[in-house]
Amino acid sequence: MAEMNINEKWADLLDYAKQHATGEGLHRGYNWLKDAFNEYLNMSDSTPGYGMGGQPDSMHNREVLAEKVCLELGYHVGGRHLIDADQEAKLRQTLNDIVADQSRTNGLKL
Repeated sequence: MAEMNINEKWADLLDYAKQHATGEGLHRGYNWLKDAFNEYLNMSDSTPGYGMGGQPDSMHNREVLAEKVCLELGYHVGGRHLIDADQEAKLRQTLNDIVADQSRTNGLKL
């Protein structure tokens, strides 16, 4: 059951990230992406086998997840090729803002 939920959260995160990068869709705004990112990260931190390799709530995990999203959607080996280089740059900037914003407001561990 938990695996299905985390897979659904991953699909939502990728969908919202793609919508944000392309500017198309109903869930393209910053807050949709931010919420999906944080929900997936919280779930992955507490689900064995899905963590990002660092301590729960760490900057490391946030940075790794942001990179994982970009690699999955962009033109990279193993990527889905759903966004172009300009869209990926926009997505990276937004994800960097989300990572930095959370580290400032939540006092996350480094």
